[in-house]
Formats: sequence, structure tokens, C-alpha cells
Amino acid sequence: MAKVTIKDSLYERAMAAAAKAGYSSVDELIETAIENELKKTERDADDQLVEDQLRGLGYIE
Repeated sequence: MAKVTIKDSLYERAMAAAAKAGYSSVDELIETAIENELKKTERDADDQLVEDQLRGLGYIE
């Protein structure tokens, strides 16, 4: 497992957010946040690919 260093103040905020949201740990909260951000980034890249393909086919300008 990889380790990441973050500021103490950010970790404290993450601990409070994890407890409030019902996560079992800060690690679970951070893992979920990273997974969601990666999905969003991948989705944006997919959307751009589709747009480029439609533009290449002449369906959009």
C-alpha cells in the first residue's frame, strides 16, 4: 500500500468529514474521493473523444 503525506490541518478536516459521512476511516474517504475524481477525469476524456469523432464525421462543427 502506498502512503501519501498531507498537511495535518487537512488530515484533521478529513477525519471530521469521514466521521460525519459514515466512513470507517480517513483512508476510506480519501480512496473514495480519488476514485470519484479519476472517474470524472476519465469520463471527461471519453466525452472529448466522442466529440472529436462526431466532429470528424461532420455531425457537429
